[in-house]
Amino acid sequence: MMRRKGKRFISAGLSLLLCLGMAACGNTQTGDAQKETQGNEAEDNEKQEKPELVFWELPYGPADTYEPALLKIIDEYNSGGHSATVRLQMLSWSGFMEQYQTSIAAGSPPDITSSISYRIANWIEAGEVLDITDIVEKWEQEDDEVLDDFLPGTIDIGKKDGRYYALPYVTNGTTVYYRTDILEDELGFNDLDQPVTWEKLFEMCEAIKQKYNGDIIPFSFCTLDQNSSNAMINVLFSNGTSWINEEGTGGALDDPKALECMEFFKTMKENEYFPEGMVTYNQADLEKLYQSGKVAMVWNAPASHVAANEELMSKTRMMGPIVGPSADDPRYVMRTGGIMGFAQTKYPEETKEFIEWFTKNNLGVFTEGHGGLLPLRQSYFEDPFFETDWEIGEYSKYTDYYEELIWPSPFSPAATDQILMENIIGQPVEALLMGSSDPKGDLAKAQEAINNVFESYNSN
Repeated sequence: MMRRKGKRFISAGLSLLLCLGMAACGNTQTGDAQKETQGNEAEDNEKQEKPELVFWELPYGPADTYEPALLKIIDEYNSGGHSATVRLQMLSWSGFMEQYQTSIAAGSPPDITSSISYRIANWIEAGEVLDITDIVEKWEQEDDEVLDDFLPGTIDIGKKDGRYYALPYVTNGTTVYYRTDILEDELGFNDLDQPVTWEKLFEMCEAIKQKYNGDIIPFSFCTLDQNSSNAMINVLFSNGTSWINEEGTGGALDDPKALECMEFFKTMKENEYFPEGMVTYNQADLEKLYQSGKVAMVWNAPASHVAANEELMSKTRMMGPIVGPSADDPRYVMRTGGIMGFAQTKYPEETKEFIEWFTKNNLGVFTEGHGGLLPLRQSYFEDPFFETDWEIGEYSKYTDYYEELIWPSPFSPAATDQILMENIIGQPVEALLMGSSDPKGDLAKAQEAINNVFESYNSN
C-alpha cells in the first residue's frame, strides 16, 4: 500500500498537466458513459480483490452433463456476491491419487475437493483437512433444517474426535445389474427386484450356460484397479460378514463366513459362470462385454454406461441384494463421499463459506449431472427427477439395503485407504482365479496383511 501511495505523489505534477490538457480539449464521454466505465472498473477491482478457490472434482458422470452441471452451480456461487470466486478443475480417474499426493507434498493442493469417506479419514489423520466444525455448530445453534435433512448417520462421515472435517455429499451403491432380454424374456426369471439367494444366482447362471452354450457369459466382476477388493467386499456383505471387525481395529477375514465366500467364488469359477479371463478385466472390458450382450449379469458400481445407451437401458434392470447362506440381513455395499477443504488453503474462511453453500445448493449435480450418484439429502428425493431418471430410480430402490463399506465398524479408520489401495482384500480372490487351491491360507495371508496395516497406523 505504501509503495502505491508513493508513486501517486511522485507523478502528481504530470497527472495535473494531463487533467488540464483533457479539460482544455473537452471531455468526449457522456455522464452516463462515465458512470458505466466507473461501474465496470469497480466490478473488475472487486473481482481482482476476491481470492480464487480451486475445486478439484472427479468425473462421476458423463462428460457432456456432469461438468456442465457443476459449472452451472459454481457460476451461481460466483455471481452471488460471496467472499471468493471458485474455479473448477476436473481430474481424470487415471492417476488421480498421484495428483493428490503430489499436490499435498508440494504444498499446493486444491482448496476444495470431494472424496470417499475412508480417504478423508486418511487425510484427517495426516492433518491435511480443514476443520469445519464451526459450520455444524452454527447449524445447531440456528436449528438449521439441513441437519435433519441428511440421511441418518451421514453427518458423521467426516468426524473425528468430536470435530467435523467434511459434510455429506454423495453415495453410490454396488448392485447387480442384468439384461432383461436374457434373464426375463428368454429364461423366464421374474421378481428379481427382491433379495436373491446364492442358490438362485447359481440356478440362473446354469440356465444361461445351458441355453447359450458359452456364447453368453452368465456373470462377471472386474478385478483390475483394486476391483478384486470390491468383488470380495460385495460377496462378504452378501454373506453377513465384512473385511473389518466391529471395533474398526483389524481385519475380519478369519470369520468362517469369509471362507464360505471363497466357496462362492470357487463354485462360480469351476462351473464356468465367470469369464475365463476375468482376473485381467478392468471396468472398460466389463462394460464392453455387457453392451455387446456377451455377459448377462454384472456386479459393479453404478452403470452410467448403460444410462448413456437408450436401447441398452431398456433391457437393463438392477437386481435385489444377493444373499448368502449365513447372512442375517440382505445388504449391498455403499460408498459415501463428502465435500471438504484442505488445511493448506490460504483462504480457510472463504473455503468454509463455499463448502457450506455448496452443501445446501448441489441438487443440480444429480438432476442435471446424471452421474448415477445418490444424494445424502432426504428432501432431494422428492424432486420429480428421482421418479423419472432410469439410473437413479433403479439404485434408489435399494437404499434400505445399503451399508457403508466399513460396516460393521462405527467409523472409517485411516488405514482403510491403504488397505484398499494395496488391494489386500482382493488378493484371495485373485489367487483363486489364477488357480490357487488353498483359499483358507490365502485368506489368512490377507488377514495378516490387513492387521499389519492397522498396527502400523495405531503405533503411529
